Amino acid sequence: MHNTTSESLGSCPDCETPIPVRYLLIRYERGDDTAGYATCPDCEIPVRPV
Repeated sequence: MHNTTSESLGSCPDCETPIPVRYLLIRYERGDDTAGYATCPDCEIPVRPV
């Protein structure tokens, strides 16, 4: 998961809306990286921020 700023988890892969940290659903370790899912504030569905 890429942190573009300290307030954003990245953006929605479908609509490219920035996803604020408060929308985080789950974060987990994946190898040497961290991955996670968040709710897109526009699509209102769980996505994996990019």
